Amino acid sequence: MHRIYLPKKAIADGRAVIVGAEAHKVRHVLRLATGDELLASDGRGTDFLLKIERMGPDLVSCKILATKEPQSSETRNQIVLMQCCLSSAKMDQVIDRATQLGASRFIPVASENSKFRGEDSRIKSKVERWHRIAQAAALQSGRAVFPLVEPIMPLRKALDLPSHCDKRLLFSPHADAEPACNVLPSLLSNLNQGEAVYLLLGPESGFSEAENRAAVRCRFAPVRTGRRTLRAETAPIVALTLVLYHLEEL
Repeated sequence: MHRIYLPKKAIADGRAVIVGAEAHKVRHVLRLATGDELLASDGRGTDFLLKIERMGPDLVSCKILATKEPQSSETRNQIVLMQCCLSSAKMDQVIDRATQLGASRFIPVASENSKFRGEDSRIKSKVERWHRIAQAAALQSGRAVFPLVEPIMPLRKALDLPSHCDKRLLFSPHADAEPACNVLPSLLSNLNQGEAVYLLLGPESGFSEAENRAAVRCRFAPVRTGRRTLRAETAPIVALTLVLYHLEEL
């Protein structure tokens, strides 16, 4: 069944009013009509079954038939992807694929070799675009909670975000990094409720030696995805899949 975004403020007295881009989607993309049913998510964990009662040029009025369980449950622990900024199309792809897999939160990171940094005047629009991509991917994949996309932050600041009990993983192609299959079972065992897993990955040309040392000092465990060196846009998807597999969350 078709699924759209419906903010809480659009719901009142057993009815929902769809406006803006979502109303355009209902009319011109999904081509629904009066009497049709669709699903809507508030992005905070609740889905609604709607029946279209009236359609105008910029507004779709619906009756709420039922509250539904989301198709896909969220992971028991937060999975935070700390991805150093890649070129535009690659970063879009990472946000989309990682949302489909189940990433809970994105922290775009500016490192020495990132494609763009904090002084870039387009950064605000980039983050807004990533938020829209994450929302669309969450709706498509049946998630009822949309992942949060944080503002871009410098690597040094990002390294201080995890709490003392969170798991911290630095995915790196360096030879001194332990293979994921060897270390993830022990590193991810016995996670308590409320503890998160932070995955840190570098840009196309990787972290500098100083950045690698800084991450290790902040207790990020160096981990290799496997025997092969992956492209920058592939590595976070493989890393996230490995973590989800070992947490039994796939």
